[in-house]
Amino acid sequence: MSNSNVMLDVPSLVQHMKSKGILFSIENELAATAHLCSHNNYFKLTAYRKNYTKYTSGPNSGKYENLEFAYLIELARLDTEVRHLILQMALDIEHFVKVALINAVESNMANGEDGYRIITGYLNADEIIFDSKNPTERQTKSARRNAIYSEMISKSTKNPYCRDLIAKFQYRMPIWAFVELCSFGDLIEIARYYEKKNMWIPPVDLLSLDRVRQLRNACAHGNCIINDLNPCSCKNPGKSSYPNYISHFLARAKTTPDQRKKKMSNPRINQIINVLFIYDEVTKNTKTRQQRLGQLHELINSRMLVHSDFFKQNLLLTTTYHFFKSITDKLN
Repeated sequence: MSNSNVMLDVPSLVQHMKSKGILFSIENELAATAHLCSHNNYFKLTAYRKNYTKYTSGPNSGKYENLEFAYLIELARLDTEVRHLILQMALDIEHFVKVALINAVESNMANGEDGYRIITGYLNADEIIFDSKNPTERQTKSARRNAIYSEMISKSTKNPYCRDLIAKFQYRMPIWAFVELCSFGDLIEIARYYEKKNMWIPPVDLLSLDRVRQLRNACAHGNCIINDLNPCSCKNPGKSSYPNYISHFLARAKTTPDQRKKKMSNPRINQIINVLFIYDEVTKNTKTRQQRLGQLHELINSRMLVHSDFFKQNLLLTTTYHFFKSITDKLN
């Protein structure tokens, strides 16, 4: 497809890119055609053009400045590696949050908690926040949770990896079984329920955890992550876009207030930073952390520099790289 929404064959797409100012001096047109036929599609590959500016005047007005087809290929490859690592980090976070929640429930046995009561209370929406004189909100939330629970049971029954859990706990489920079956979103919701119900202090802020969930889902579905790293164009970029604990996390990495304001106004960068912050919080003193941070440092300090000459003239990409490097250098 092209921007005119008319389907074009691959050679025509290459010509369309040329008309937009994309250059083929590193990867020639024949190589570009082969790449689009075998390795990536036009729609996804050209998404990374958003990281480049256009000429605003002169004979090339409206065309991209200093954008090679090879640069798009490298950005797509880097995006894949970033996406795979973030997904692994998000799965680690999900695991350690489950561990923290189960430990909190087990620690509450003296108050009658048996691991089953939390699920019953959660499905009944017996949070202390509801007004007993106006039960509509509670009934609505309970109905929604039970519908989600029923769907979870139905799907898990057909899943060979979860079938045994359902056979054993379908009619009365404990927390340790529930967290093996529920989605990341439902994990956050039951953690929020337990926080309100028992005055539990979660290991991380649940708002940041939800941002991890959003990015985790994007990575799992193969969405582009680094295809648009521009600061938000809203009237107040960066305002209220992240809490104080994230600001302190960034300040420890010697980032400046102006850097934080610009970079954190971008929702993609914002969510990646939330992943790094939460990972730093929940994986302390674990072998998993050592392995994952080793992969992160290799990605930042080695892999991303392989074709650094491609991007040295792109201020957006170079400043974003150094912003992340300053933060990851502080993680060990």
